[in-house]
Amino acid sequence: MSEINSSAITAIHDSEFESFAASTLFTEGWSVLHRALDWSSLISFLSTIKKLPDVLLLSTNLTGIEIGQIETLQRQGIRVFLFQESSSDALTFPHSIQKPENSLELIGLIRGSIRSPLLRNKSIIQSSAKAHVLTVGSAHGAAGCTSLSINLATELALTGKKVLLVDAHITSQSIAILLGLQGLHSAKEAQEIASNLWAIEVTQTNVFQSIEMLNRALNEFDLILIDIGTLTDVAQTLSGRRWSGEVLVWVSVHGDDLWVMSKSDRLGTERLRRLVLELSKNLMKSSISCVQSFTSENKRLKENDQAFLAVATSIRPKRILRYAMDSRSIAMAEREQCSLYDSNERSLLRKSVLELSGELEL
Repeated sequence: MSEINSSAITAIHDSEFESFAASTLFTEGWSVLHRALDWSSLISFLSTIKKLPDVLLLSTNLTGIEIGQIETLQRQGIRVFLFQESSSDALTFPHSIQKPENSLELIGLIRGSIRSPLLRNKSIIQSSAKAHVLTVGSAHGAAGCTSLSINLATELALTGKKVLLVDAHITSQSIAILLGLQGLHSAKEAQEIASNLWAIEVTQTNVFQSIEMLNRALNEFDLILIDIGTLTDVAQTLSGRRWSGEVLVWVSVHGDDLWVMSKSDRLGTERLRRLVLELSKNLMKSSISCVQSFTSENKRLKENDQAFLAVATSIRPKRILRYAMDSRSIAMAEREQCSLYDSNERSLLRKSVLELSGELEL
């Protein structure tokens, strides 16, 4: 369930849309406390409960609806989403929004509680975006997310694609350190770090500006590559109650591909098993691929490979990929603060990255 301990009330005149909304919320783990038929029944129900709902979904044509009372409910801490019955409703209800067309759009609208819902609503539904959004995450630490992200972004930039590399590790940003970049965390706009390659670093201070940057980047870049680090507590993160979940919430709506990295040892496989179970229960736009990281040709590891494949295939991934083991090349690139292309372009690891870059449909 993606929205732990979250509750909602619907008060929507259109029975078909109301059924769709309630069903979507229920599927995503929300508790739908009440499905009001008109404004008076809504107010009556609210007066009988001790704890107010997290979210209230309304329609502009609800019988007896009162704008002044909507504002009162918002001041009490309820996130109110007011859906238009027709485009002309925007004149009478300035804060109303269009109905989402599918479950993903609806969940994308209501996820998150840090920013104003109205701010999120304006940007959540994008017209045909230019950029392909690839997110690289992992089932556990030290799986190679940052190494792969830096080098994949570099290789695609070399082909002439305009690439935005995003460090969204939140608590352990490392791209700037590994590449010797100064001031990336405090930059107000994406910084050009190489030909066709830009970078931003998401922090608690700039998270909202970063989300707006990502919204603009959808129409300015060919590829947005997000290094999101270790994925844990996906359900809680997608509820959007903390600033650290903002990027994953954004990815859940705009992402095209999510590559989940994991080693194939016993611990890595177990972490992957838990993560794919979480991902299977949460609605996201991205197609999921599993990346077996730091693989080798050692025949003694065949048993680990089989265990990894068994777990990876359980989620029916788009692809199962392999990222080679080459610690010497990684150490050399880190020492020189550059990409594999610049430090050792003939390395096994760089060849592995080139193969992975060919898997993207850009």
